Amino acid sequence: MKVFVTGKLSDKAAQALSNFAQVDAYESDQPMEPSEVEQRLEGKDALVCILGDRVDAELFKKRPQLKLVANVAVGYDNINVADANDAGVLITNTPGVLDNATADLAFALLLAAARRIVEADGFVRRGEWTGWKRELMLGAELNGKTLGIIGMGRIGKAVAKRARAFGLNLIYAREGSDKKTDDDLKKTFQAQRVDLNELCCTADFISVNCPLRADTRHLLGKSQFDIMQPHCVLVNTSRGAVIDEDALIQALEEKKIAGCGLDVFENEPQVPQRLIALDNVVLAPHIGSATKETRAAMDELAVKGLLEAFSGKLPTNAVNPDAWQKFSAKLKTTAST
Repeated sequence: MKVFVTGKLSDKAAQALSNFAQVDAYESDQPMEPSEVEQRLEGKDALVCILGDRVDAELFKKRPQLKLVANVAVGYDNINVADANDAGVLITNTPGVLDNATADLAFALLLAAARRIVEADGFVRRGEWTGWKRELMLGAELNGKTLGIIGMGRIGKAVAKRARAFGLNLIYAREGSDKKTDDDLKKTFQAQRVDLNELCCTADFISVNCPLRADTRHLLGKSQFDIMQPHCVLVNTSRGAVIDEDALIQALEEKKIAGCGLDVFENEPQVPQRLIALDNVVLAPHIGSATKETRAAMDELAVKGLLEAFSGKLPTNAVNPDAWQKFSAKLKTTAST
């Protein structure tokens, strides 16, 4: 089996993969052009990729021997899953292993924005601090306030767990209508489900933790910012395009909300200069999963799923299990040639 990897893997994951397959790895931090990915995929059975790599029908058409794409991320909005299903390409991702790291960063951004940490740091570094003052850098306290979580999957629940420790009351908005999940969330976190508009107008703090799909693109736009409280602090560690970035910038400039902490952006790695110019914004370069432990675990899960699939077992981290039959048929065809 031949595999192309578009990024550096941890030593353990790389060793496990090389023991099973012939590996061609691109280990630079510079992003690859789609044409280069396509070229390097010639004759390859599988692709291990990162969230910046676009994977769609055009690639599947040009590389019909491709059987599996292992996305080293929990989100897979960079992959057209419908195209993969049509082509019989199995897609895997890395859920679960990055929940705690991402939730930790969400709270780091929340605290930094609410307590104006970055703004205060710059104030000190510029030599502007002349002594203690009662009104200096007043921020917002978390205890007793309300956090609204948009999306209550694994990461949303990890955020909720931390929120309870900080004395926050919880409300959330999520897709789906199963009563058992809502009952479990109420029992575990004393969390109340509300619709999106009620969350926006009620919450003192908002954490965005839903995946990016067609129905969540620009889920938060002008109409939502117009009803948020002026002291509200927004945090996004999911995907940038869940928020209409222009509407967010306008809301911040017009003080419709107090501030925000962003780890993701609509057109990464481009960050609008208007956003950079604001002092009530904390910015991070998409580092939600950036701990040594988590990145290694993501690599290992990606490789584990790949090895399971090529050994004839449907991996638990398959995004599109409906493609399994076509994948298996392609695998048998390759084995017989």
